[in-house]
Amino acid sequence: MSTFPRLSKNEIGVSIVLIRHNNTGKFQTRLERDIIPTIEAHPEWKFQLIVIDNSDEEDRSFLEILERKNIPTVYRWPGTNIMYGPAMNLALKTDVYPIMVYVCTNHGRMYHTSWIDDLIAPIMNNPLVAMTGSFYNSCHPSALGFPSHLRPVHIQGGVFAASTEVMKKYPYSTDQRWIHWGSDVYQSFQLLNAGYLLEEVATVKSVWRQNLTTPHHWKYVHDNSEEC
Repeated sequence: MSTFPRLSKNEIGVSIVLIRHNNTGKFQTRLERDIIPTIEAHPEWKFQLIVIDNSDEEDRSFLEILERKNIPTVYRWPGTNIMYGPAMNLALKTDVYPIMVYVCTNHGRMYHTSWIDDLIAPIMNNPLVAMTGSFYNSCHPSALGFPSHLRPVHIQGGVFAASTEVMKKYPYSTDQRWIHWGSDVYQSFQLLNAGYLLEEVATVKSVWRQNLTTPHHWKYVHDNSEEC
């Protein structure tokens, strides 16, 4: 597909990162029900999708709908499951917009298209804010090799926004212990240790292996309540 258009002064540019792993049905649901309507609700913004496909087989069939919708997309198939952290780093190696938004393709549901406005606003308003999303209690930072004074909290990895510049400066760890499980915890500690801020967004909720009984209270929810 064609490369995304450049930004003019004061334009908002967002790269949405999606990681697939043998989940065609779930991926299609997230794309057509949650991501495309969000993009279409913001015609004044510039969007780009970056799809890293960790699946066993390459599958570009979904690109057809994005072509019809004129949504610029970068598709990468590493040929194997390189895991979450390396997949995020691969996405960041492309020509990414100033703000990146990650959305899990296995779980989640959009309840209001302004969820993305709420996620990116703190980053746009404060250059020290590196990542926004839903706070989740962490292990002690020393367990991952970080200073004990850091706050034991992280941005849960199901849905979040981040400064592309900061994420490129501090990519995800290549330590085999943290390239998948614990990668969101490690990345949050890494950013905090570098002096950046994490900010919780009240309208977005992400939990790990739990179900939220009242998901409609938030604009975007990442939980286990829906299995497509």
